[in-house]
This record gives sequence, C-alpha cells and structure tokens, in this order.
Amino acid sequence: MEFRLLGPLEVADAGRSVAVGGGKRRSLLAVLLIHPNQVVSAERLIDELWGERPPATAAKSVHVYVSQLRKELGPASAAGNGGDVLLTRGNGYVARVGPRDLDTLRFEALLADGRRALAGGDPARASIKLAQAMGVWRGPPLADFAYEPFAQPEIARLEELRLVTLEARIEADLALARHAEVVGELEGLVAAHPLRERLRGQLMLGLYRCGRQAEALQAYRDGRSLLVSELGLEPGPELRALEAGILAQSPELAPPEVAAAPRRDRRPLDGAPPDGAPLAAPALDEPAPRRRRRLSPAWMIAAAGAVLLAAAALAALAERGGKAPAARPALDLAANSIAAVDPATGAPRLALPLPGRPADLSAAGDTVWVVTVNSAALTAIDTRTRSIARTVPLRGTPSAVAAGAGAVWVADGRRGMLARVEPGYEQVTARIRFRDAGTSGAGTAAVAVGGGAVWVVDGTSRLARVDPASGRAEAIEAGRPLRDVAVGAGAVWAVSTKVPSLLRFDPATGVVTDRLQIVARGGQDAPFPVGLAVTPDAVWILSTNTATVTRVDPRTTGIVATIPVGVDRVPNEIAAAGTTAWVANDDGTLSRLEVGAREARSVWVGESLRKVAVTPSRVWVTTTALDQQLPGGAG
Repeated sequence: MEFRLLGPLEVADAGRSVAVGGGKRRSLLAVLLIHPNQVVSAERLIDELWGERPPATAAKSVHVYVSQLRKELGPASAAGNGGDVLLTRGNGYVARVGPRDLDTLRFEALLADGRRALAGGDPARASIKLAQAMGVWRGPPLADFAYEPFAQPEIARLEELRLVTLEARIEADLALARHAEVVGELEGLVAAHPLRERLRGQLMLGLYRCGRQAEALQAYRDGRSLLVSELGLEPGPELRALEAGILAQSPELAPPEVAAAPRRDRRPLDGAPPDGAPLAAPALDEPAPRRRRRLSPAWMIAAAGAVLLAAAALAALAERGGKAPAARPALDLAANSIAAVDPATGAPRLALPLPGRPADLSAAGDTVWVVTVNSAALTAIDTRTRSIARTVPLRGTPSAVAAGAGAVWVADGRRGMLARVEPGYEQVTARIRFRDAGTSGAGTAAVAVGGGAVWVVDGTSRLARVDPASGRAEAIEAGRPLRDVAVGAGAVWAVSTKVPSLLRFDPATGVVTDRLQIVARGGQDAPFPVGLAVTPDAVWILSTNTATVTRVDPRTTGIVATIPVGVDRVPNEIAAAGTTAWVANDDGTLSRLEVGAREARSVWVGESLRKVAVTPSRVWVTTTALDQQLPGGAG
C-alpha cells in the first residue's frame, strides 16, 4: 500500500485508489503519516484536530475514526510484514509504513543519496538521484491541508527540502557543464525566492559561463539592493567573493571539462510529469561517466556559487593590508554557523552548523535560540549538551528573536508580525500583528522582553508594546525612527539613527522619560547607532560607521565614555552581561569591553562574525562565512 503526501493526500493499493473519507478522519490519517512509525497520543491527536476547544466527544471520535480507517485500508504489507497499517499502542496510535510505502520517506532517501554522491565527487549520479527525488512530487505538500495548523510545520519543512533538492541538483548540473540548460530555470527560481543567496549565486555562475557577464553582475546588484532594502544586510561573503571572481574573470569560474554524461529528461520545474507518474531517470546502478579531470571539493563549492577559497583568501589578505595573518587558534566554521567562546580566556570552544543564514540570536537559561532567514527556522541549542536540540519551521522572513515571559518571540519586520513559540512545544502558537496592516517598515526588526511586555521596533518611529498574555499590541510614537531596543536597569531603551540618540521609556506607561543626543552635531562622521545592550550599571550603544561603543550611565542618562573598537574590524552587533560588553566584528574578531575600561580587547574567532549573545558560561556568536584554517590553527 502506498501513501502520498507530496501533493494532495492519496492512498493507493496495487495501483488502485483507496478512499479514506474526508473531514477529521482524513486529517487524522494525515497527522499519523506526518509522524510515520511513531506513537501519536490520543491527546495530541485531539489537540491537532480540534485545537484549544475540543468537543466533549473528541476522544470517542478519534477511536471511531481509527476504526473506520482500518476498515478502509484493510490489512497491508507494512514495514515488510503483513498486518494492519494503523496500530494501537498504549494511549496512542501508529501508522506503520515501510521506507517505500510513504512518498516523503522515498523523497528524503533519494535526496540523501544525491547529496552523498555530490559530496563524493560524482555529480552525474547525484543529478540522477536528485531528479528522481523531485519526480516523487505531485504538487504542493499536503495540498488539501494547506490551512490546517497541524500541517504547517511539515509543509514548511518539506518545502524547504524541496528547495534544497533543487539547489543540489543544479549544483550537480553546473559541475557537469550544463549551465546553458539551467539558466532559465534559475531565473524563475530566483524570481520566486529572491533572498535565497545560493540560488542567486548559481544564477550568476551560470550566466557568466554562458558569456553573459554583464547580466551576472546585474543579478548580484539586484540581490544586494534587495537585501539592503528588505533586511538591512549586505550579501554574504560567498556572493561577494563570486562577484569579485566574475569581475576578475577568474579561471576558477570556467566550465569544468567533463565527458558527455547521460541527460535527464527535462520536466516541469516541480518535477512532476503530466500524468503524475514518477520521473523517469537512468538506472540507479548505472556507472558514473568517466571524467577527463577530477572535480575537486573546492570546485564543487564554486559550482554552487559558494565561497571561492582562493578569492576569499585574497579578500582576507586585502582586508589586512596585504599582510598574511599571524598563526592563531581558530574554529573550523562552516558557512552559517554558531560558535561558543570562553568568556574568561576568549578561546573558541565549539561550532555548530545552522540550517540557514543567521539573522539573530537570543540566550535564555540553558538555551540559545537562533533564527535563520534563507531557510526560515528557529533553532534551539542546548548549552549543556552543546548540541542542536530542535528546529522549528517558520513562515516569512524572521529577522529578530528574544526569549522571555514564558515563550520565544520571533519578529518578522517585513510583514509586521510577531510569532510566539512555546519552548518544548515546537510550533508557533500565536501570530500577532505589531504594525498596522497597510503600513510598511524598514524590513528589519529588533525585539526585547521585560518590564511585563514584549517590545518591538522595525525602523519606523513606533515602538510596539505587546502583552505576552493576551497578545494585544499597542503602538507608542517616539517621534523618530528606532533601530534597536533593549530592556534593563528599570527601563526600556531604544536607539535612533536619524537623530543619533538614545531614548528611555517607562515600561509601565510607555512614556518617553529621557532623550539623549549622542552627538552635538550631525554629519557624515557622526556616530550611527545601530546596536544596543543594557546591564545594571551601563547602557552600551554600538555605532558601526565610527566603530565605537558609547557607554551611558542609566542613573543619570549621561555619556560616561566612548570606546573605540577599530574601524578595520567592521563591528556588527553588541551584547552585554554583568560588567562586560561583547562586540562581534566582520573581520572575525570578538571584542571585549569592561565597565571603566577605555579600550577594547579583541580575540580572533573566525570569519565574518555577525550576531552575539551571552550566557553565564559562554559568549555565542554567529558567522556567515567559511573560516580558513590558518597555519598552526586548532581545528
């Protein structure tokens, strides 16, 4: 018996369609298939099917639905054994399926095979496997449950895996010199997913190889403009290195020399032929074609528009004034990682890869929460086990996160939405609009929790105060655009960039009680405050253009000191705890500032540090670059 979720829910037995009814009964089967071979408790089924207000007969209804489904499905061969598909286990139920009985399992197995082949230097086999993976799809996943809350996390997960599969298949095609075939497909994908940098890099590479250098550079400029306007971010180092390689007409970007390889059938973008049958592909045991030269791992990275190791090394050398960096300990950071640093010694201790490009992070208790944008997700990192505990799929473009008031809060500045995630529940339980529908923000956001509320700024002149219990949001007019927000020292603090200033709000009334202009005169060289952190004895304000940190006494709201970090370090973000503030720098260093100190001390961690958060035992930083292992560096 075959179950299909990659499209509308379908059940087939020996090619014959099996009717499974509709309504809650159909939804119950979908919930069980989303969790194949796992016990799903009756209580969870009730919660998924009816939400917070189930009828008194919900438990009995679940039992009836399962009995009806058993009759409709009948005995089948599941997991290699005869017997019922739906089994009762304790106070729950299991959908017992084998690896070839459920299309999502087949799809993920083919994706894993394709990625292994790609990593092993066999792009021809990878292309075949990944095309077969796409051929399993019949349309949008769980299409008939698109508006059901229980299906949203799985739909988001599958849609992300679908894009990952397309990216990997295109990477394989580029490694097989099929750039002319994939450019048109890439143009459509980039139009549909404009913030996905891997796809844009692949388009740039394909256009360049087709002799369309000007269009490749325009694709970069379009992407950079969108990232800056929507998120306030520059393109990642991979995309910047690729642009530099195109401008220099680097030989590394030339098409690889490969022998003729078997061609896959060209099918529609979603991989589904008109009749819905699986995508035809060469036999799985077909030997890989011989290549006239071996494709190196560095080349495979370049083929995907990822960082060019040679270009990155040259760029790093140029940033350091042409001098080779001294040997120093370094973590082997993958692109899009989070690293932990010992606050006492400044030594990096571990690094973990993230599912996408990190936009923000927040530390609370034993957990660090990270939101990623090109793979929209909330990742929880257990600081005790030093591992990723779970990942929650998200909608939209998450740009900020904060933990507190019994929940994790994720702000989407582009849509003006705030999502509430219950720790341990692993799904969004509420979505709150913090900006009036029809009004626009800067695309970025910052969020903080404290003083009995959740506080959000989005580049407009409005500070949003959200009641964590009711979800009610109200707007407080500040009179000037706000860039960042923090809570501490008995107040809510925000910084403005239009008039470089610090604003203090009363958390109870929302009234602005103090305004501190950071500079007496504006101009190009005036500080441009973008980051904010608060400790009991200090408010720390980071200005990136001058690479300085302004320390303010929260009791008097007066400037105590201005501490240089170093323009060459290109500071990105600030966090603080106790008497210490930490600044993550684009040159790969982490700067430490103490209350009373007049200068910062910096330690090198890895390339392109972006965001920073502090826990009692570690300082956590995110990176969006591949770290180069230096001579004598520790792995």
